[in-house]
Amino acid sequence: MNFHLRKRKRILKRFILTGSLFALVFFFYSLFRFIAFRFFQYDLSSNDIAALLLSVFLVALFYKPLDYLILHLFKTVLFRSHVRDLSVLGQLARASRGVPNSFELANLIVNTFGEVLDARSASVLLFSKAKGIYQIESAFGLKPSEWKNFELAGDSFLIELLKTCKIPLERGRVIHSFSWQEANQLTHCFEQLHASCIIPLMFQDELIGSINLMPKSIAKSFTSPEIKSFFEFAQEVSGAFHSAALFEELAESNEELMKIQSSFLHSNQHSAIAQLATGIAHEIHNPLTIISGKAQILLLKRDKIAYDEQVEEVLKTIVKQTKRAADITRKLLMFSESTKSVKEPIDFETVVNDTIALLSYQVSLDQIQVMKRFEHPIPKWFGNIVELREAFLNLFLNAVQAIGTKGTVQVVVRYRKQDKMIELRVSDSGPGIVEADLPKVFHPFFTTRQEATGLGLFVTQQIVHKYNGSIHAESCFGKGATFVIELPCEQEHSTFASEPQANDEASQTHKAAGLSEEHFSGGGNAFETMGIS
Repeated sequence: MNFHLRKRKRILKRFILTGSLFALVFFFYSLFRFIAFRFFQYDLSSNDIAALLLSVFLVALFYKPLDYLILHLFKTVLFRSHVRDLSVLGQLARASRGVPNSFELANLIVNTFGEVLDARSASVLLFSKAKGIYQIESAFGLKPSEWKNFELAGDSFLIELLKTCKIPLERGRVIHSFSWQEANQLTHCFEQLHASCIIPLMFQDELIGSINLMPKSIAKSFTSPEIKSFFEFAQEVSGAFHSAALFEELAESNEELMKIQSSFLHSNQHSAIAQLATGIAHEIHNPLTIISGKAQILLLKRDKIAYDEQVEEVLKTIVKQTKRAADITRKLLMFSESTKSVKEPIDFETVVNDTIALLSYQVSLDQIQVMKRFEHPIPKWFGNIVELREAFLNLFLNAVQAIGTKGTVQVVVRYRKQDKMIELRVSDSGPGIVEADLPKVFHPFFTTRQEATGLGLFVTQQIVHKYNGSIHAESCFGKGATFVIELPCEQEHSTFASEPQANDEASQTHKAAGLSEEHFSGGGNAFETMGIS
């Protein structure tokens, strides 16, 4: 077929060239007769042969330029050849060896085929070991909705055919080789992939994916030599995809190792806290009880012994402050409970209030206002109360330490019903976080304070991730920082906490708005302020 086409092209070219030569001879002959008669009043009719020979001679001088012009006309206009620059594939194959990410490599390939090699659409199909299926990693010329959810099972007819043949599949040729049922299956796969040619990616006789191509038009279809070049390119780049997959597996293993390490660090840290709390309970709580008891005995004897008013006031202060100190040690002991305890329904409001109360004295000394808002209803969360306390304590301490003195900490707890998420936000009015440090704040041992260990936020992140939650930081340097925890709250595992009771009309209005009535103290403000203004 190609031979007959080339023969017809040659005949047509000769015909056009011969016609052009005769036309030029006639043109020059007419021109000579016109010039002789117009300027010299001489009629060349008696010397036609001389005029004709002169015309042929002049045309012979234009033969080569005319032949080149007609050849150029054939190549660029009449029979334009759509030759693609395949040298770019060799450059891409060499560049692919240094790309360790499958998505980036696939994106580079489809963009090259689409923009440089003039494909209407191009996509890369890769095998996912985690899911055990083949899915499109990246695509050019297609809408995301056309390929994002596309999946092929490992035992599908197209995949089995690629594994068996191990050569490129052209839709127009391969369809006719099968029964109508198998041909329909293949046609459906080609249509889903938006491809007319599928190039397998083989690595050591293993099918790791395919490059799927569609030309812009039938006139620009891929030729056999081009498809052969595509296949050779696929053989080279399949090694790069295999290396990228190994690199990603290594990264996942490294991440898993970091999780194990963080769990070990968390366990050690919690053990240290438990030992410290237990020590405080024995070394401080017991003496405080004795001091308080002795002071109360002295107060009971005030009827028998006439005390000075100042002495009596001092004894009352001793009793009051020892009770306060004993309460602090009791709350510290909450953090020494075993993290292996059974999960239970937890009231977020109670946990937040108890944890803040633990640091209330330090907060008041530093002149820091703590504003709390609970947007009811908030369901009870099913988890380990010790871990939740530790996570929130780390966030609250981080906010307080970031401020130093004279500032504001805002704590907001709400339930996002549409997402089934409990959201906890802790904001401070401190100096904020430099943008370059934001991605590193949850890294172990990362800290900007000399006296800190850099483990608090890291441990908090591990606790949150343990419950399939998320935590992130928001900050604009110079304008404070906000840490947001989102914990999934499945309805079947949770119950809604009862809202605070209110008898007066104002309280009912506040509850209708979804906020706890205690948070409207202070002239209708939705925040409860704790600390020194």
